[in-house]
Amino acid sequence: MSNKLRKEVALGGWVLDHCGLSDYVWGHVSARDPKGRGVWMKAKGLGFDEVRPADVLLVSWEGEVIEGDGPRHGEYPIHTEAMLASPAINSVVHCHPAHAMALAATGHTLSPFSHIGAVFSHPVPAYDHALGLVLTAEEGKALAAARGDSKAQLMRGHGVVTVGTSVGAAVTTAVMLERACYLQLLAEGYGGVKRPLTEAQALDAYSHTQGEDFLLEAWRYLARSTERARANQKR
Repeated sequence: MSNKLRKEVALGGWVLDHCGLSDYVWGHVSARDPKGRGVWMKAKGLGFDEVRPADVLLVSWEGEVIEGDGPRHGEYPIHTEAMLASPAINSVVHCHPAHAMALAATGHTLSPFSHIGAVFSHPVPAYDHALGLVLTAEEGKALAAARGDSKAQLMRGHGVVTVGTSVGAAVTTAVMLERACYLQLLAEGYGGVKRPLTEAQALDAYSHTQGEDFLLEAWRYLARSTERARANQKR
């Protein structure tokens, strides 16, 4: 099982890089350890594109590296505290996508005016207290509490957090969040969204976006596309 999770976490990072969500060596994907020992996440100092399954560490709830070689990321509490707060969360993504950060800086709320945006029909909360790094359990708990039941969270001046029942769901949510933020910024550059939908209208019109199947169908495509691109680079 550990080898499978290591591969999933590495693939999650590759997909984020392929979709333009890399930020040098910063950002991380995690998966809950099925034995309850902590979370699997990449070692510090590696970009999403260069992570190998062997570079994925098992980090305990207290931050100890239990399996794997290399230093852990300091912001592991983003992952551990999110999972400790909810047994339904099996994967967490933290990254620094440009358009999501830009939208957060405007103070505007993400509007569900497209089928991608409607993945976030319930308001995406913005968190103002993580301009620096999230390094302690207390900071991680506060971040998780502020997210509530949302699958995504904007961290003003910092980045985003997305969560899911699997690596595929959490990673695809991050990709779709960035896409939705890009579309909104594009619309705002041309005068704004003229016919914004209420939450109820969006849920009715885009009900097909609300289930896990919608995310995982996209995830399977993203995984295939990423692996093809990586194979072509090796030729």
